[in-house]
Amino acid sequence: MSRKSSKPVQNLLSIISPQWTLMSYMIEGGGSTTHSKAKRWLYRHPESSHMLLKMLTDVIVEYLLGQVAAGAQALQVFESHAGILGPVEFKEFSLPYLRDIARRVKDRLKEKGQDVPMIVFAKDAHYALEELSASHYEVVGLDWTIDPRSARERTGGKVSLQGNMDPCALYAPKELISDIVKKMLEGFGTRGYIANLGHGLYPDMDPENVAAFVDAVHQHSKLAVKQA
Repeated sequence: MSRKSSKPVQNLLSIISPQWTLMSYMIEGGGSTTHSKAKRWLYRHPESSHMLLKMLTDVIVEYLLGQVAAGAQALQVFESHAGILGPVEFKEFSLPYLRDIARRVKDRLKEKGQDVPMIVFAKDAHYALEELSASHYEVVGLDWTIDPRSARERTGGKVSLQGNMDPCALYAPKELISDIVKKMLEGFGTRGYIANLGHGLYPDMDPENVAAFVDAVHQHSKLAVKQA
């Protein structure tokens, strides 16, 4: 949609934080730099942790199904705090539940003759790219610390990739933003790719710089497709 248009936009994408991220907020009572309270709970009370994670899974599945019923055409599961966990803990307390969300949502939608693409984003979980690409999601989101070519190789073409420009690059001059976008697109290539930031926007970012990012994606992607 043009930025000048006043027409309403249909809710195309619904985003939700999954179990571990929600659990960490519940235990910490807010944001945290260490998440030590939430991790202490995992280590001290693993059985209770799994019980809570399963309860959150049930709620998330119903929420996502409700979003599809309301018109969402794609779903994204956004595990912002994945990197707080190490590889072993991620595979125990996050990955199984991420898989369960996708499997259960897709099974329920299939019963209704529906099929909605799903995206999984696990920030800083570099160690789990292979597992995430085999977790019933069509798209794996990447944060800005992952090399696009390496991600392509490690996921083996099983999924499309999304990302992964550093959000702080939007503080740069518009000309530099265009150069950064160009390099990012060259790294990912033209197939199975959704251009995006490697995480969310910050409140003090200039909307014009965000627009410059979008314009650069359009400009450079069109040229890349022509040259492919």
